[in-house]
Amino acid sequence: MGERIQRHEHPTHRGFAARFVPESMPSESESEREEKEDRRDRREKREEKRDRDDRERGGAAAGAMRSLTGALAASAASTAGRPGPYDRGARAERGAERGAERAEPGAEAGKGRGKAAILPPPKKTLDRSRTCPFLLRIFRKIGAHHGIEAFAERGKEPVDCELQVYAWPDVTLRELADLIKDVAPEACDPKVRLAFNLIYPDKTGKNVSTSLGTVTCSKRGQDDDKALSSSKFQTGDLLDLAILN
Repeated sequence: MGERIQRHEHPTHRGFAARFVPESMPSESESEREEKEDRRDRREKREEKRDRDDRERGGAAAGAMRSLTGALAASAASTAGRPGPYDRGARAERGAERGAERAEPGAEAGKGRGKAAILPPPKKTLDRSRTCPFLLRIFRKIGAHHGIEAFAERGKEPVDCELQVYAWPDVTLRELADLIKDVAPEACDPKVRLAFNLIYPDKTGKNVSTSLGTVTCSKRGQDDDKALSSSKFQTGDLLDLAILN
C-alpha cells in the first residue's frame, strides 16, 4: 500500500502531475502581466490608428469625388447654351452680327465693306483632256457681218462661207482667231481684225445677234481672253465672223 502511494506521488508520474500541478503552480508575476497589458495596449493603438487612417483616406476620396462631380456639373452648365460644331445657324448668326458691328455706318452693298461684301464664286477650270470638244459652226464674211436674216431659218444658213472647228466651252477668242487663220488665208494679214458675233435663239425661238468681241491679229487686245462660256453661248449656237481690214 505504501509503495503504491509512493509511486503515485513520484514527480515523474504524468497523471499525478497533471492532476495536481494547477493547484501547486505559482501565480503569474507582476512584470509578465504588465508586459502583456503593454502589448495589448500597443495592438489596440495600432488598430485605432489604422482605422483612423482608413477613415481619412475614405474622406479624402469622397471629397475628391465630390469636387470632380461639381466640376463636371459646372462645365455642363457653362456649355449648355453654347452651340455644337454642327450648329451652323448659330454660327452664321454670330458671324453676321460681328460683320454688322465691323461694318462702317452707311456702307453700301458691293463696295467690299463689312456685311455687304460679296465675293465672286471661284472659277471652275475645265479639264480638256477629259472633256469632249463640240462642233462649232462659224460663218465668215469679209468687210462686215451677215445680216440676221441670213440665220432666220434653221438649215438655210450661208454654208458657202462656213468654217467648222472643234472647240471646248472655255475656248477664248484669241484661240478661235488662231484656228481661223489656219483655214482662212484672208485672216492672216497682221492688220486684220476679227469681230465675233453670237447668233442664238431668244425666248420666242427667233435668232438674234450680239457682239462677243474683236481680236487683232498682230497684237493682243482686251477681248483676247474672253471665253465662250463667259457669254450666253450654248452648244448649238452659231458664230458670225466679220474679217475687217
